[in-house]
Amino acid sequence: MKIWQGLIFGSLFGLSSCTVLDRGLLHQPGKDYQDIRDYESNYGSRIEVFLDIAETELVENYKKKKFLMIRKDQPRAVVHPRKDLSLRQFIDSAYDAGDISKDEWDRYTARCEDLHTLWQKQWRSADKKARILGYKR
Repeated sequence: MKIWQGLIFGSLFGLSSCTVLDRGLLHQPGKDYQDIRDYESNYGSRIEVFLDIAETELVENYKKKKFLMIRKDQPRAVVHPRKDLSLRQFIDSAYDAGDISKDEWDRYTARCEDLHTLWQKQWRSADKKARILGYKR
């Protein structure tokens, strides 16, 4: 099954790359990688990406480790750690350096609060289920 998927993907990729080469879309000299340079210097867009990734990781980690969170009596930072703490430090340092504005700082710290609220909700749910099942906390 996987061999067929690889062959189909390879043939589709090959056809699309030939189209790109024929049209001359592979390299556009006018852009000169400006998008990449803009992304590197734009802290706001990077922070937004990091916040999105952190939220996705919280949701996926909870789905994967929900049973461990219920059953094991381990430190929370080990089983299902908070994602907002390191992001808050990064946001504060970017604001202190003048890389983001006050409005961006407010918006990003609000998203960090949302991440913390989600983390607390997940742990409350796990603790409640553990008590129902009779596990000691």
